Amino acid sequence: MASLMITMTDVFYGIGEFSKSVFKGMDVLGHGPNIILWSIITFLLGYQVRQMMKQNKEADKNGTLR
Repeated sequence: MASLMITMTDVFYGIGEFSKSVFKGMDVLGHGPNIILWSIITFLLGYQVRQMMKQNKEADKNGTLR
C-alpha cells in the first residue's frame, strides 16, 4: 500500500512542476497578452479622458465649473 503522507518536498516539487507548466504556456503566448492588455488600458484611458472633457464642457456651459 502506498503511503498517504505528503511531505514538504512533495509540496515544493508540485509547486515547481506547476510553475514550469505555467511558464511554458506563457512562452507559447509570447507578447499577445501584453498587447491585448495595453490595448484595453489605452482604450479605457482615452474613454475616461473623453468623458472628463465632455463633463467639463457641460459644467462650463452651466456655470458650475469650479
